Amino acid sequence: MIQIEMLNVKGQPVQGVRIVAPGGEGHPNMLVLLCKKGYIMCGYLNQGTAESVKDAAAVVGGSTFDEILANPVKSVSPEAEALGVAVGMTGAEACEKLNA
Repeated sequence: MIQIEMLNVKGQPVQGVRIVAPGGEGHPNMLVLLCKKGYIMCGYLNQGTAESVKDAAAVVGGSTFDEILANPVKSVSPEAEALGVAVGMTGAEACEKLNA
C-alpha cells in the first residue's frame, strides 16, 4: 500500500509518502518527506545514491511521519548541508531548511 499525505511542517507544505512493505507487523516501512528543495528519507533508502545524483537529502530514522519529523537527522548529503541541514537537528527543522 502507498499512502500520500500533505503535512504542515512549520507552516509549509510537505508531501509525505509512505510505502507499507509486504510482510506485515514489524516489517519496516519506507518513508519520504518531499520538500521544495530536497527530501527527508528513512534509513531504508540509500544515502549514497542521493549523493551520487546530487540530491539535497537527509536520513532520519522512524516508522511514521511524526517520528521522522521529531527524530534527529543521522546523515546529510553535501547539497542538503549547503542548504543548512545538519546532523542532529530534527526532521522538522531539516524540512524547514529544505523548504526555505
